[in-house]
Amino acid sequence: MTVKPRTAIITVNYNSTSFTVSCAKSLISSGVTPPFLVVVDNGSSVPIRDQDLSFYPYSFLICSHKNLGFARGNNLGIDWVLSNTDCEYLFLLNNDTVVDKYAIEILEKTMDTLNRRVGVISPRILLKEDPEKLWYGGGDVCWFRGKGKIPGYLGPADSKHALTPRFVSFISGCAMFGRRTFFEDIRGFDERFFLYEEDLELCLRAAKKGWLLYYEPKAVIFHVGQGSIRKSDRTFFKTYDPQNPDLAFIIYHRTKNRLLNMYLHAKGVKAMFFWGTFPFYTVRDISRLLIYGRKESVRSLLRGILDFAKMVINVHHPHQAD
Repeated sequence: MTVKPRTAIITVNYNSTSFTVSCAKSLISSGVTPPFLVVVDNGSSVPIRDQDLSFYPYSFLICSHKNLGFARGNNLGIDWVLSNTDCEYLFLLNNDTVVDKYAIEILEKTMDTLNRRVGVISPRILLKEDPEKLWYGGGDVCWFRGKGKIPGYLGPADSKHALTPRFVSFISGCAMFGRRTFFEDIRGFDERFFLYEEDLELCLRAAKKGWLLYYEPKAVIFHVGQGSIRKSDRTFFKTYDPQNPDLAFIIYHRTKNRLLNMYLHAKGVKAMFFWGTFPFYTVRDISRLLIYGRKESVRSLLRGILDFAKMVINVHHPHQAD
């Protein structure tokens, strides 16, 4: 008798077929029954093909004619799984990851034992280029900066904190393992977020609806640092390293989306924390960028602020046709 997969993996591919194939191969060895795999090709110049995944026993390919961004791309996969399968769990997984052999099994068993109000759990995520370094080991919301904070980021992968299972308030969009009922309720990411910070928005929205988030370090995956935007043969830099060639792109999207997140979710004292300190951090960041000669990144930061302001103005004062 064929055993149906309990979990559906959803991953977005954008000009990175080799990453997706590598991820799929790791999933095959992750348990007796490989999870169902849904790949969303996000308008790649050379799209991934069914033949590229012919080795995988349960897979479905969704092709978009344009790059919809991380949020909308994942939402396509979520909607398809909810409409076409009866899988108990949905695992949103970056395609630039490799899954440890027992990770899926551990995540399923952990979720089976947790309170039904736990909507999403995360594995421990290690940097693929250097597995001794931690990419994600549990996270919290930092209201002062309006972002997700990961204690021990790029520190030892086996630190006491990284090895401690616990409830958290922020889970990285790199690996979100959630109940079907959670995604039926939440539906997916806010599609105003093209890339970056959409994971924090989902976590904040989930908390408002009474869902809990959990971190399980025994489940492990390996993640290529910034693999979705950097070329495979290029040196890995920390996100805000002045030498990062993608810094302007990152700063624009993170700035605009961070402001949108706080506009949507920071209320009362939390709003005072963020909006009261935002000017200070902005001046500090601009000064630092100018010292390192990254004028284009300063322009991107300011453009992110301006585009956020335009977005808010359009919400409150929609354009009226003449």
